[in-house]
Amino acid sequence: MTIHRDLKHLEGQGFLVKIRGGARCVVDHSSEPAFAVREILGQPAKRVIAEKALPLLLSSGSVFIDAGTTMMSFARQIPDMPVNVLTTGPNIALELARHPMVTISLCGGVLNKSNLTLSGNSAMDSLQGINIDTAFIAAAGYSSQTGFTCGMESEARIKKLIIEKARTRIIMIDSSKFERILPYTFANLHNFDYMLTDLDPQELPDILANAVKDLSLRVL
Repeated sequence: MTIHRDLKHLEGQGFLVKIRGGARCVVDHSSEPAFAVREILGQPAKRVIAEKALPLLLSSGSVFIDAGTTMMSFARQIPDMPVNVLTTGPNIALELARHPMVTISLCGGVLNKSNLTLSGNSAMDSLQGINIDTAFIAAAGYSSQTGFTCGMESEARIKKLIIEKARTRIIMIDSSKFERILPYTFANLHNFDYMLTDLDPQELPDILANAVKDLSLRVL
C-alpha cells in the first residue's frame, strides 16, 4: 500500500503515469525532479552520505551547507552544537533552527521551487563577505566528460563561489547521479578535498576510480 500511495502521489505531480502492473516515468532527465519526488527516492543512500559527513562537520567552526535532499538528510542528523551555518536552503535553515547553539545565516535570492534553493545576484552579494571553513556541496550529476553539474546557471555560480572561498571542500553525491549530465558544470574532481557517496571506495565505477587515483581527493 505504501508503494501504491507513492505512485499515486508521483502521478499527481506529473512525474509518472500509472500503467497495469507498474508505472511509466515521464520526467525530463535533462532537469532535476521536484524536491518532493527526490525526498521519496534514495533515502537510504542519502542517510549513508549524511553519516559520513557528520564527523567532518564536528571539527568545523563556520560551514556552508548547500540545498537539496541529500543536504536535508544531513541537516536532520546535525546535533545541537556551537557551529555557524550558512545555507542556500530555507528548509535546511528551518530544520537547524530547533538547535539553540547553531547560528544560522540564510542567503537571500530567488527561490527555485523544484529544489528549494536560493540563488541569483542577492545570494552572490550576501556570500562575498562571508568566511567559510568547510563547504558541503551537492551535485545533481557527475560524468567524466562534464564534471559535476546542476540544472540552473545561477546555482552553478553560487557553487563556484563557495568552492573558491572554502578552506575544505566536500562534494556529496549518491551513485544514482554518476554519469548523469545536467546543463551547467560548476566543478570537477580536483576542486574538492573529499567526495562522499553511498558506495564504498572500492565499489566506485572503474572510470571514476581511475580518475581519482592520482588526486589528493579522499573518497569516503
